[in-house]
Amino acid sequence: MTSEGLPAMDEGRLLTTVDELSPRGKVGEFEDHEERVADDDVPIGEHIFGFAMASLIRDYVHVWLGVNALHARYIRMALSCLMAFGCLGVQFFLLRAVNNLLCASAVAQIRNDYSNYELTVYGAKHSRTTENGFYRGRGAEFLNVTNFQALSDDDKHHICQIPLAHPGYTFAILLVWTMTCLADLRKTVDSMHGLLILTPTVKHLAGVLEEKDEGAVAVAGLTLPMKVLLSVFCYVPRLVSVSLLSFLGCRWLLATNSLNDILLNALALEFMLSLQYLVYEILVSKRGRHLTENTFVKTAKAGDLTVLSTVGMSLWLLAAIIWVYMYMYELQSVLLDYRWDVKRACDTWDGAMHF
Repeated sequence: MTSEGLPAMDEGRLLTTVDELSPRGKVGEFEDHEERVADDDVPIGEHIFGFAMASLIRDYVHVWLGVNALHARYIRMALSCLMAFGCLGVQFFLLRAVNNLLCASAVAQIRNDYSNYELTVYGAKHSRTTENGFYRGRGAEFLNVTNFQALSDDDKHHICQIPLAHPGYTFAILLVWTMTCLADLRKTVDSMHGLLILTPTVKHLAGVLEEKDEGAVAVAGLTLPMKVLLSVFCYVPRLVSVSLLSFLGCRWLLATNSLNDILLNALALEFMLSLQYLVYEILVSKRGRHLTENTFVKTAKAGDLTVLSTVGMSLWLLAAIIWVYMYMYELQSVLLDYRWDVKRACDTWDGAMHF
């Protein structure tokens, strides 16, 4: 017995017990279950484009094989394509509306506000006009923030709400929006890689489908015309749509002359990305959803657990950060030749919102 009243334990036996309990004590016998990553096929995607691709692939093969319900399969292929094209049409229409109705007016307003500010704080003597007729200060040494007080409170409010006057807040909003678009782009790229690259090109439709368990079907191969069809009518329009939406979204958010509305506009933009899921949930029948959920395509192998594979998952975030930085400081055309001189003047106004 020890002094505390506990039974004594042999030190050698204690070490042996620890070795038995610890995985390190049995080198070679411990198995890291994380290493056993299954490289199974994955569902084609539960959205309207996934439904269209599943219908085109499976129904076309079944029509060629002469399976029953041929007329219903023809109709389903036509309707699925019509839904996908309709979704793309609405997205492109909204993109055009965002550019012409929202971006154009917002850009014009914020350019006028900033031009008026530049003329006021630099004065006509130390200002110049751009090729578009807007005023810009000639240098930071000529900035006179006391002239800012000559503006009305409404004008001061509009100036101090310029997104570029709050780069940290604006950068965070644009980063979240860009990552939202990249998430959709990544899903599209992964799907393209699985169907167009990893899936073998076969000569006959008989090698396209492969039966799996519980009524599921895997796409074992695709003919060259089928790959071209999927690329032209599904993947390329989706890539173009999301890329344009990302760019126009950044432009609109940067032209939004209200710090509250920037966040609200970013949330409003997101619904355009979710349109493909909304159309799928509302218009696709239960049997159509079953078709989509049970169509599997190839996916890239997970690979071994390495430093490169672990760090590589951060590349999408790095790409988003680089894009937002380049857009705000180099590529944006909302306020050409922006002088980064608004915050200094707004700090002298009691009614300004600080971050």
